[in-house]
Amino acid sequence: MDRTLLNTHTRGLWKDDIKKLAKEVTRAFKILVPHLLFNKYAVGIVTFSDQLVLSSEGGQGGSAGETLVNDLLTETFVSLYSKVKSLSEHKEHVKRNAEHIRDQVYVAAALPQLRNQQDSKFRMPNSKRWHIDQVIEKYKERTGNTLKYEEIMLFDDTVDNVKAALETGVHAFAVPRTSAFTSSCWEKALETLKNPGEIMSKLK
Repeated sequence: MDRTLLNTHTRGLWKDDIKKLAKEVTRAFKILVPHLLFNKYAVGIVTFSDQLVLSSEGGQGGSAGETLVNDLLTETFVSLYSKVKSLSEHKEHVKRNAEHIRDQVYVAAALPQLRNQQDSKFRMPNSKRWHIDQVIEKYKERTGNTLKYEEIMLFDDTVDNVKAALETGVHAFAVPRTSAFTSSCWEKALETLKNPGEIMSKLK
């Protein structure tokens, strides 16, 4: 999420107005997600932001984890659709559309270091592999179908996360932290899918 669909980094916790964070969502994300969902593709967000951070922060205010992601999605698309002239006067319709998009997106949010500290018997890898598995499980629960690793595309700003995902068979792509996710990232990923070996060679 951070430096990928967002142009900024929340450090896993957001204490300001969600409207300010929604302004940091990339244009490519706002355009691509509704298009993918409309065409029956599944969309997921995997992040190290973790709801449990709030309790570890001594009860301080803010938002994190799935709550943060869901609030961000709602605000992002409410803001986007409010700018559409034909919808701007229909606030309830705008909100329902935004919530419909939010409810279709699969979210897995957990910080490995924190989860491992709290449960010594549970070892979450320091990557997005657990998160991807969570999305696969949620997809099966919702649709009854099995999602394979090789059917998944991951965009992440951390090379180690990309490498770990590639090892499972996921098509993973590193996003430049300077630009976050752009239409160019998407187009280059589609081109690379024609030559999967190119992904591994770039990460060696």
